[in-house]
Amino acid sequence: MFVFKREQQVFDFGGVTIGGHPGENPTVLVGGLFFKGQPIMENTREGIFDKTIAKQWIDTGLSMVEKTGHPLVIQAYGRTPIAMEKHLSWLADNFEGPFMFESTNANARIRAIEYCDESGLSDRTIYNSINLSMKDDEKDILKNSSLNMAVVLGWSPRATTLPDRMETIKDVLTLSESLGIEKVLVDPATMPVGAGYGLEFRTTLAIKSELGLPTCLGPHNAPSAWRFIRQPGLDNDSTQVATLVASTVAAQLFATDSVMYGSMTHTKEVFASVALIANAMASAVAEANRALDIDRPIFDPPTYE
Repeated sequence: MFVFKREQQVFDFGGVTIGGHPGENPTVLVGGLFFKGQPIMENTREGIFDKTIAKQWIDTGLSMVEKTGHPLVIQAYGRTPIAMEKHLSWLADNFEGPFMFESTNANARIRAIEYCDESGLSDRTIYNSINLSMKDDEKDILKNSSLNMAVVLGWSPRATTLPDRMETIKDVLTLSESLGIEKVLVDPATMPVGAGYGLEFRTTLAIKSELGLPTCLGPHNAPSAWRFIRQPGLDNDSTQVATLVASTVAAQLFATDSVMYGSMTHTKEVFASVALIANAMASAVAEANRALDIDRPIFDPPTYE
């Protein structure tokens, strides 16, 4: 297990604790809702979805939280401003925990900021994400809102080495501070297989070592774009879930505090896998703490012996 000399910051994101030394707090899992291709989606432009199944997915997530002790954050996607508002409105009424929002549409993100600000949801809203490509109008709206929690995306096309990636992260952290963000999750960005996948794990360790800040990753992006598992004979759900689980627990072992695992269709598999590794981490961290004479709390996961 990794033991960092740097003191680690811990933040409360809408009632969920994220950050700290490896094994100190449970790995937080971030499940995605309302993404294109999910069976619940009927019209992504209008934000029409199957509310019954979506609620079942949330209930499954909450059940796995209770069984494993790993908190759940939900990430809502909105293709358009109308869809984003519908998704966030419904989610706020059907889930009491913290949530993120995401969109490739800047107007949808701006509407999300406005809606969460207007609706009194800022205390459990995590903006995703602050990055160097943000336009001034979105920056201004975020800065003038009551939102103060965000994912900081440490990526640029030129950041292909660890020093470059860390420099980018520090630049985005400076930007986030200027926008009034007080609680951050630093995401060094997951690249496709063959295009830099793996550097994010090395960068996560550097973030914890140098900055002591909470980290997050979306490692599901690597297998989702991997052509290997699109080949005949491998293009099936079991193989794809296996690679999703592998990427998730790899991030967990490399000191990632919160992991975006993609669609909530795979909540059971991801939570069970992370719970298994949490038991291994608890034993390893306990031994390391004894050997180094460290007095620090450790997340005690259920073992179901």
